[in-house]
Amino acid sequence: MPQPANPPPASDPDAFATALGAAFITANLEGLLVCERDWRVSFCNDAAAKALGFEGESWSAATLWDLQPALRDATLELQLRSAMAGREVVEFVAARPLSDDEWFEIRALPLDGRTAFLLRDVTGRERTERHLRSTNASLRLAHKAAKAATWEWRAGRNLRWIDPAAARELVGLPASWNDEAVIRDWRRMVDPRDLAAVGDGMAEIALNGEGRFEFRVSGGDREVRWLESSGYVAEKDPGGGPRRVIGITVDVTEHKAVEEALRQEIAERERAQAHQRLLIHELNHRVKNTLATVQSIAMQSLRSVASPEAFDIFTSRLMALGGAHDLLNQQNWEGANLDEVIERMVSVHDRLENGRFTLKGPRVRLQPNKAVAMAMALHELATNATKYGALSRPQGRVAIRWGLDRGGHELSLSWREEGGPPVHAPDRRGFGSRLIERSLAAELGGKAALVFAPGGVRCDLTATLESAVK
Repeated sequence: MPQPANPPPASDPDAFATALGAAFITANLEGLLVCERDWRVSFCNDAAAKALGFEGESWSAATLWDLQPALRDATLELQLRSAMAGREVVEFVAARPLSDDEWFEIRALPLDGRTAFLLRDVTGRERTERHLRSTNASLRLAHKAAKAATWEWRAGRNLRWIDPAAARELVGLPASWNDEAVIRDWRRMVDPRDLAAVGDGMAEIALNGEGRFEFRVSGGDREVRWLESSGYVAEKDPGGGPRRVIGITVDVTEHKAVEEALRQEIAERERAQAHQRLLIHELNHRVKNTLATVQSIAMQSLRSVASPEAFDIFTSRLMALGGAHDLLNQQNWEGANLDEVIERMVSVHDRLENGRFTLKGPRVRLQPNKAVAMAMALHELATNATKYGALSRPQGRVAIRWGLDRGGHELSLSWREEGGPPVHAPDRRGFGSRLIERSLAAELGGKAALVFAPGGVRCDLTATLESAVK
């Protein structure tokens, strides 16, 4: 508050009041109250009377406490008495008597035998400052909780942190950079490897109106942090260039640590999977070698004691088993699709485009052991059909259909032959029939019903699936 010019001595009360009033107006004040040493009011304008709550009352020769008894119970009384007792100019802000949220600024001016109190309404200022203090406190709490700090950049100026206290904590700034400082050289804390990323990020903001970039910093505490800055153009110049940019910078060090841990975990898992694939490849190679060895031993052992037909049957079964293993090997022995198992078997006996096979059913995923069992069962049926059934004649046809029951946990498959020679039930079950009805049915976890009907062989297979995977 500006101080009015020195008033004349109090020996001439009227001249004193006139001069003080003129000084009061010159200083652009609102209320003027003059009290004697015994607190009798010698002068009070309307603004002061209103501010103190005794507007309309006769103040001449009355004491301040008589005019406003509420002052005796207020902090304002202590401030007024302290100002009266002093010999220097005192300035303070006080609440209006009998008011909830109104404030005025008082400057106590010691005079010869009396004190002049100059009053000015500052309610708006006090409310604004209180709101700013509350906002800044909330902003600091938000920044601290989020490990963030907001900043502003204006054309022709350096970047300015809006909350330097939050920036100090975020970036590790020296304590000597106080809240009033403009941080001119913050880029020197950026890791040299990331300076280009910062430049590119700011260029993106200028070009697109907004942008985001990440970089590392090493602040005053020498600790390396990862930061992520996002900004947008809040104001443009007449040429469309950025005049003012507002941004926020967030500490993402913990996120980066988590990302790095995940990358390491993924890399370790990929190494483990690669090792597993290598082991599976080696195992499959050995299985193939074993099958080849078994075939060679069989050739040497059975050629002289078994019929050529029996030897061919045995060899074809080994090949069917090897084919099933090849299919599983392509999928790392995680399983196989039923349609692929069927198509591989069909391709051994006929081409699908010839139309001799009809295949129909949903996509079903089989566990490895069930895929091998199903491949062997279909091989036996196809071999029998090629020798004695529908596939032994050009007009013969085979229909294979399958579906799922029990919510996808049970597979049912039917084999139907037609167009072949008349079928006669065998006097006894051969190895192939027993293999299907007993061993393979047990491996499938279901049942197998093989019927030698006159019109063509029929077979119904069921298999229990461990999970409804399609």
